[in-house]
Amino acid sequence: MGFASLAPEQVKKVQRCEEELGVTLLAYKRPAYSELNEENLRRIQALEKELNLSLVAYDV
Repeated sequence: MGFASLAPEQVKKVQRCEEELGVTLLAYKRPAYSELNEENLRRIQALEKELNLSLVAYDV
């Protein structure tokens, strides 16, 4: 996963949105989510619970 390559017009649209909302936006390429088997999914869910956060698995 990495930053998206934006055309100049896309950059302008993002900048306008940032100005209107008063935020900073980062554009990333759409990720490919991993297909997890039940065991790996349970491991990730247990780690989420232990760390009190959300994790997302991507294919790289």
